[in-house]
Amino acid sequence: MLYTLRRPPVTSEEPVLRVRNLHKAHALGATPIEVLRGVELDIHAGEMCAIMGPSGVGKSTLLSCVAGLESPDRGEVRVLGEDMAALDEHGRTLLRRRRIGIVYQFFNLVPTLTGYENIVLPYLIDGAAPDHDAASRMLDRVGMRARAEHLPSQMSGGEMQLISIARALVRRPALVLADEPTGNVNVATGRRIMALLADALQEAGSAMLLVTHNAEDAARAHRVVFMRDGLLLHDAALAGPAVTSAAVHDRLKELGI
Repeated sequence: MLYTLRRPPVTSEEPVLRVRNLHKAHALGATPIEVLRGVELDIHAGEMCAIMGPSGVGKSTLLSCVAGLESPDRGEVRVLGEDMAALDEHGRTLLRRRRIGIVYQFFNLVPTLTGYENIVLPYLIDGAAPDHDAASRMLDRVGMRARAEHLPSQMSGGEMQLISIARALVRRPALVLADEPTGNVNVATGRRIMALLADALQEAGSAMLLVTHNAEDAARAHRVVFMRDGLLLHDAALAGPAVTSAAVHDRLKELGI
């Protein structure tokens, strides 16, 4: 059974994530290539927003700028009202560690740590005492209790991604960034992953920015925004009951992406 978010999100006046007029160019030899060309986006608490578009249009660059891993050339990124550009590198790192959870397509687990140790790693990196109760609950939630003492090399791709999700969610982040979270797992595990993310979103009241090529995954969001040529096409976005897999496929076809 597919798990689809259908309850309207609880919105607040101040969005968890606010992006304004974001521009970013990457150097390609002597010629800069503009990757982001004035991106605008708000995501509120309790809302999952999916972004879809072909490879190379700036989706991953947008995620990196939102996470504070890259600095835009101009424009504004605010997370919980904090202006990323006004923070120094240490400040951005602390904000990312404490308030942002990131789910990567390629898991990014530490190969020398067990599943459980990877889950509590966000506490240790931050110099905080691990919340072992929270970590234990996350192990049970993702169904990985049996893999707690196993190294990533002893896990399947799906199991590694479930551990990665537990790590991203263990501190109940205000903002979750998910970059192709089902891209390297089978269909059944992918559906389980999206159900876990949706459950966590509603329970913690987090905001979520999901980048995906998968129409079924996108259809579980409250809103789907399409990206082309470094811009978010808000006029073509789908929201509320209009968000279905079929509607997503149709819109992609209409937009030629």
